[in-house]
Amino acid sequence: MLKKRCQINSDGFTLIEVLIALAIFAIGILGIATMQISSTNGNTGARKHSEASEFAQGQVDLLMATSFADLADGALVTASGYTVIWTVDPDNNAVDLDGDGNDDLIQIIVVVTDPSGSQRSSLTFTKSSGI
Repeated sequence: MLKKRCQINSDGFTLIEVLIALAIFAIGILGIATMQISSTNGNTGARKHSEASEFAQGQVDLLMATSFADLADGALVTASGYTVIWTVDPDNNAVDLDGDGNDDLIQIIVVVTDPSGSQRSSLTFTKSSGI
């Protein structure tokens, strides 16, 4: 007796193979999408810190150019919604170096918060009266 052999055509992919490949591909794409969202959030946070640092440094420059006698606490809101607050001699520990009764060194703190109210930058510096 001769038995006929059936040849199975294996030139293509079965439906199950295609579905498994699509599932693996979908899992990979979801991982990439999650990384993209995380990267975007990180970049947004970095941009906010950079902008706040720029505003803080700009205020420090203005306060350094202000005469010693005209220094006072203050605040402002930038066009982009950041709040810049500066405090002159917050601990009341200004220093009289030459003994003439006038303060010669004073500490100033500049704090910047973003539009949501999160503190993004804080700079503390000491200004001299120029003696």
